[in-house]
Amino acid sequence: MDWLIEIPFPTGENRVDTNVDFSFKRFESSGLQEPPDFIHDIVLQWAIAPFVVHEQIAYRIPAHNDPEIKEYASVNFTSLFTKVRGIYTNGKLEEIRLEDLKPNIKSSFIESVINTSKIDPLVSDFYLQGECERSNRLNVKLFQINRDSFIKQTTYLAHPDHKRLWDFINRPFKTSAEVTISPTNWGLSDDLLESPFLVFLSRYASEVVLTVNEKDRNVTMVSFKE
Repeated sequence: MDWLIEIPFPTGENRVDTNVDFSFKRFESSGLQEPPDFIHDIVLQWAIAPFVVHEQIAYRIPAHNDPEIKEYASVNFTSLFTKVRGIYTNGKLEEIRLEDLKPNIKSSFIESVINTSKIDPLVSDFYLQGECERSNRLNVKLFQINRDSFIKQTTYLAHPDHKRLWDFINRPFKTSAEVTISPTNWGLSDDLLESPFLVFLSRYASEVVLTVNEKDRNVTMVSFKE
């Protein structure tokens, strides 16, 4: 796999500010009346898909007081999830947490999007891959994508929705150096050259790093920078 370069783990300490006042506030519904557009809204698909795959999870959206993220959550997510809460530090919105996808929403999403193959390939690739073998042992390594080599070996078909997804997963992190997300059932192999999400990410991110358990070749995390 000439498109990967093993890199060392970063050194240095992550300092945590202990002088922080945390508070929680529930988001109230804005009164959205129309049914959610599961088929055409890639952001809704991206946020709902993990709740179809996993039980008892929470989806965290870093917000950093971004008014657009806050408005989108108020208009859309409050009608889909039982709990939509804002987490504030020193009075500033830092994170929006989604919990408990409503059962009727989950059923509707599965029926209208998954069962009809209307789910976006980027979302399906990241969250809905088939099961892969997992080892009880752990030996984690980091591999950075050689973008030049990866791009030469892949074909990217641009779509307007891709910019919307990129803005959603990246914009709230602009105050951070790196974004880290966890794919479902990704195995490290040359098959990733055909991964729609990784191909998309290689065109938008300046740097992409895969965290891999060498014991089972499972990709546990994908980290990237703008």
